Amino acid sequence: MNTLSRTRLPLKTRQLPPPGMVDLWLIALQQLPLDSVPAGHDRPAWLRGQRIRQRFMLRLLLGSYLGCPGRDLELVRGERGKPMLGQRHAETALTFNVSHSGDWLAVVVGHDCPVGVDIELERSMPRAVALARRYFPAVEADALSGLDEPFRSRTFLQHWTAREALVKARGCGLAGTMDCIALGGSPPAIAGLPSSWPADDQWSLVMPPLPEGLVGHVAVARSGVGVDTRVLETPGA
Repeated sequence: MNTLSRTRLPLKTRQLPPPGMVDLWLIALQQLPLDSVPAGHDRPAWLRGQRIRQRFMLRLLLGSYLGCPGRDLELVRGERGKPMLGQRHAETALTFNVSHSGDWLAVVVGHDCPVGVDIELERSMPRAVALARRYFPAVEADALSGLDEPFRSRTFLQHWTAREALVKARGCGLAGTMDCIALGGSPPAIAGLPSSWPADDQWSLVMPPLPEGLVGHVAVARSGVGVDTRVLETPGA
């Protein structure tokens, strides 16, 4: 079952999601009660501010599951750059992954299973077909080229975020992998994966309900998993 609800700050201590579910958090960073740098001509300063807010919220969320202040967490990166817990929390059952697009931050939290998430702002993609021919199997690129706008751009973003989520859950790089993932249908379903990966039926690929204007997917290296999506809001929002 895939659900969408809203939760207000402050966060209380939380239990890890039960077997068969993962938690997906969506946060509009500019709504947070933190010092902010307005978007504008000073793009580098705005990006630095966004990264600070992203790290703050990631630590806050993970700390709520682990029962500790976010500042006590050590975050490290794996061999291919995937963020992970370090030190005393490295052996916990909590797994997580992050994605961001525009002002939105997405954090997926699982229980003892690899997870991946990718979100994109919904927008026109003039180069959708060219990108599909470069990164997707030919049959998917051909199908995409036959669509009219805005369905072409939305379908491209659906297929792109699905691949990104799968690759992030697997913990491998994009190079040499994207066109080895075959997807079909709408929303996309797994039709084929690289031979070195677990079999297709050992995965869950979910396009969860998201706030308007977002497209995204969650991938879990476990079959039959649903997504509980929560939009985190400030008091009074």
